[in-house]
Amino acid sequence: PAIRTALTECADDVERMRKAFAKRAELIYGIVSKMPSVKVAKPTGAFYVFPDISAYFGKKSAGGRDVTDAKSFCEALLDEGKVALVAGDEFGGCGPRCVRISFACSEEQIEKGMGRLGEFLAGMR
Repeated sequence: PAIRTALTECADDVERMRKAFAKRAELIYGIVSKMPSVKVAKPTGAFYVFPDISAYFGKKSAGGRDVTDAKSFCEALLDEGKVALVAGDEFGGCGPRCVRISFACSEEQIEKGMGRLGEFLAGMR
C-alpha cells in the first residue's frame, strides 16, 4: 500500500526532492571540482561524490598527521577539520584513491563541510 501511494499520489513530493538533490549535486560538484589536485566526476544519480584525493598521499596534515591513504586522510580530516568522509577502499576499483562524500544534507551543511575540507587541503604539506 505505501509503495502504491508513493507512486500514485506523491509525484509532487518526489519531484521536489529530485530537484533538491539535483541542486545539491551541482553545489557539491562545483565546490569539489575546484579543489586543488582533486579529481571528481559529476554525480549523475546518487547522493554522493567520489573524488580522487590520492595527490595528498605522502603528505602531512596541518596537525602533523601522515596521510598515506584514503583511510588516514579521513581520520585526519575528522580529527582536525571535524568533517566525516568515508574512505573508498571498500568500493573496489579506483576506491583506494578516493573518498565518499554524501550530499544528503542541507546546502548550508554542504558549504560548511566543503569549506572545512578546503581548509584541510590547504594545510597539507
